[in-house]
Amino acid sequence: MKNEKILCAAAQVRTYDELLDLVQKPARIYRLRVVLNSTRSQPPAGMVSRIIEIEEDDTLYDLHWEIQNAFGWDNDHLYSFYMSNKKGDTQSEYAGNPLGEDLESAFGESPGSAAQTELRALKLKKGKKFKYLFDYGDDLLHTIEVLDIHDRGDENVGYPRVVEKIGEPPPQYGYVEE
Repeated sequence: MKNEKILCAAAQVRTYDELLDLVQKPARIYRLRVVLNSTRSQPPAGMVSRIIEIEEDDTLYDLHWEIQNAFGWDNDHLYSFYMSNKKGDTQSEYAGNPLGEDLESAFGESPGSAAQTELRALKLKKGKKFKYLFDYGDDLLHTIEVLDIHDRGDENVGYPRVVEKIGEPPPQYGYVEE
């Protein structure tokens, strides 16, 4: 796993000094608020959100998984992140399937790879907002906001992690699950 992270870091830099700096500095932590905007184009009954902390060398696929766990969704559908904060903006889209595989487009350029894109490569800043769409049919739309970016403190804390939950998400499907 560590070698894989070093290889991913190496792909993001231009010089050996940049690589050394990237590998030696402590991991930064992104604190993200994920707000459920709608399910089947209907807003939830009340505020439903989660605050997630995740390391900068985690990928958008890792973030997808953490959101799945935080909201109790079944990871059984395609998903997209829209970095422009505009749902459907194919120019800023990163996507994948539940297995972490990239999506191919039959109509033009394929979206960016959620599984291969580390958060740090996105150059996120505090206050940045972007969309997360899960299940293109049921349209579970979320807004993600970067609340803070800070150095990793306690090495004993495991990431990613949910640090706050507000509200209960509606059932993923329109019927009662057993």
